[in-house]
Amino acid sequence: MASSTRSGQTAVTRKVVLLGVLVVIAAAVYSGGWMLAATVMRQRVSELLDGHNAAGAEVRCNDMDIRGYPFRIGLFCSSVTVDDRFNGVSASLGAFRSAAQVYAPSHFVWEMDGPAELRSALGFSFSAEWERLHSSVSAWFDGLSRSSLVTEGLKVDVTTVANGNTATIRSDHGEFHIRRNGEDLDAAALVKNTSILMPNATPLALPPVSASFDVTMLGKAALLDPVRDTTAAELYGSKGEIRRLVIDLGEGRVMTANGPLSIGDDGNLSGKLHLELEKVEGWKDALTVAFPESTNDFDNAAKVLTAVFGGKDSGSVELTLREGVVSVGIIPIGVLPAL
Repeated sequence: MASSTRSGQTAVTRKVVLLGVLVVIAAAVYSGGWMLAATVMRQRVSELLDGHNAAGAEVRCNDMDIRGYPFRIGLFCSSVTVDDRFNGVSASLGAFRSAAQVYAPSHFVWEMDGPAELRSALGFSFSAEWERLHSSVSAWFDGLSRSSLVTEGLKVDVTTVANGNTATIRSDHGEFHIRRNGEDLDAAALVKNTSILMPNATPLALPPVSASFDVTMLGKAALLDPVRDTTAAELYGSKGEIRRLVIDLGEGRVMTANGPLSIGDDGNLSGKLHLELEKVEGWKDALTVAFPESTNDFDNAAKVLTAVFGGKDSGSVELTLREGVVSVGIIPIGVLPAL
């Protein structure tokens, strides 16, 4: 009996030892795989940051580090600088942090600290601060498939270098979403309680604006590729559709629009939009106070829309845009600036 008991204990001990060895081997293989993945990620990120990206920009991730072992993997930078010589843009930003689950490295989240400074060769500089900026991204080395960006408590200062005048934009909440849709590109955005302070340090006489849009850009999915496609990046000559555009000035002053649009080679818009407008007089009054130099244009547009709505203060209408000229039927009611 004693011999039989010792044999059973020996067999159990062997199984435990074997299990322990297998665990150690598995841990070693997993750790090696994680380290290999981190090395490959570092190399590929370095290539993308060195100008091999859709923007053709050089990006410096200061104090680059790959962290997250054992269950996550992510890129960390103490600060980020950008040099886009093609577009004449340079920028400096705060700390960057990202993370992805090891079993789904193509889907990751990231966040960045402020402040941010951006300088443009066009004669403008931008500075931005925020309470929180974070994003969710689905991408691989062949490009981006979808991404979402959310900001809270955003403040942006836009300065004209020539005269030092600064305009300030504030927004309580903002979102931007983008995704591939076959060969097309879908984009959507939302802002809440957005206000503007003009260079003369007086608020633009518009109430805080909330707005959203949902659009499709035909044939522009290549914008998300990691290598620059100059044809896809060209805005002029492109076509798309506004699935829904909403602008809300509060107090019932809401505008909703949808329909196809195209951008000409000169930057002018053409297309047809279905427009729904509530509180025509409220819109006219708000815009007249904010832009008094265009009072006559707003008066004429309000008269035409009120007539089309059968004398009512709200209604819907089909607008025609032809090279920037906005018309109701054959009656022009305004001109949009070229992009």
